[in-house]
Amino acid sequence: MPRNRRNTRRIRLKEFLNLRTFLTIVGVLLAVIVVCIGINAYRVYQDRKLIAEQNAEIEKQSQEIFSQINSNIEQTNKNISESDVLISMSAVGDILCSNEMLEDAYDENTKTYQFSHMFSNVTGFINDADIIMGTMETGIVSENYNDKRAPIEFAKAVKDSGVNLVSISHNHSLDNGLTGLQETRENLEEVEYTVVGDKFETSNAVAIREVKNTKIAFLTYTCFLDNQSQYSEEELACVNMYSEEQVKSDIEYAKEQGAEYLCAIIHWGDAISDTVTEEQKEIANYLVDSGVQLIIGSHPSVVQPMEVVQNSDGDNVFIAYSIGTYISTLSAEEARTELVLNIELRKSGKDGKVYLNKVDYTPIYMLDNGTDAENRFELIDMRSTALNYTGEEGEKITRGIYEKIVDGLDRLNKILAL
Repeated sequence: MPRNRRNTRRIRLKEFLNLRTFLTIVGVLLAVIVVCIGINAYRVYQDRKLIAEQNAEIEKQSQEIFSQINSNIEQTNKNISESDVLISMSAVGDILCSNEMLEDAYDENTKTYQFSHMFSNVTGFINDADIIMGTMETGIVSENYNDKRAPIEFAKAVKDSGVNLVSISHNHSLDNGLTGLQETRENLEEVEYTVVGDKFETSNAVAIREVKNTKIAFLTYTCFLDNQSQYSEEELACVNMYSEEQVKSDIEYAKEQGAEYLCAIIHWGDAISDTVTEEQKEIANYLVDSGVQLIIGSHPSVVQPMEVVQNSDGDNVFIAYSIGTYISTLSAEEARTELVLNIELRKSGKDGKVYLNKVDYTPIYMLDNGTDAENRFELIDMRSTALNYTGEEGEKITRGIYEKIVDGLDRLNKILAL
């Protein structure tokens, strides 16, 4: 009997020690959980504080960009009258359709292409302008699609997003030969674009658009072609290549047609570089001296600086050396950060001249949702997307994409805030 009592005590002591150990472990785990919750709450607080600071900086940048340009414009636009007419124009960069975009748009069931989802987020803020211009850097053809050849459905989706005037003067103009260039023009005209940039039908590659009783001329040039040396003189003659002689001829033609304002869309500069070359500056100076009043550059695929200069009459000329791409899947992060440039012209009711009145822009970003997504590629408004981001789970973009957007906005601010 005494031996049994000792065994009972040992068992109870063992149970007590096990309970004590269990409670200790539970206590430690609870403490760890509390600490983790506290750390996470602090991180969330710091994260949201950082997001709020970044959003405040974005708002500040939005107000500062172009403030100097518009201030300079206002200084020379003092004689504004009630009879003045305002004309709104928007410009987008190079329009490209890659193999990845073709895959994203293809519907296996219907054997058709649907590109509209790529533009649905940005359509609202570019389709209200009187003229929306861009450079169609992809051939629009009927078969054998690849990253240089897209179906007419792509052109329709771009048109539905608001773009209604396109240049086909670029370094890939002859990638599909003369037949491809001519087919591109015909297909674009079929979906009611104003097309400019080749010389199949006229000796002067100029388009005249009349808006609110004002004739605006669009001149387009490319400074080079890929594999240019392989083309014959006949082929080269069908693309509006830049030369001072061609500029002079085009301006004379535009003025004969009654043009009141001259806009040049030009393909130039170094790819994936935000530095303006000396050649770009020299060409810009010649265009301004020749009477061009608005210059929109493309080809670098990234945004480059912009400036306002005065011509010999003392009028403002706006030069955008490069506005990047409108849509593409180029891998460089700088190329995913794009913009829609908004330009307001004013036709004076007093002297009848057309003046540059205001400039601003909307930054956009090419979002890649991944190969498993139903809609892989989407253009999004960078500013509103960043300002609406809270860091909550389930949002449209990840924190990584948010950081890329913030970095992109900061990069644009440094390039464009003059």
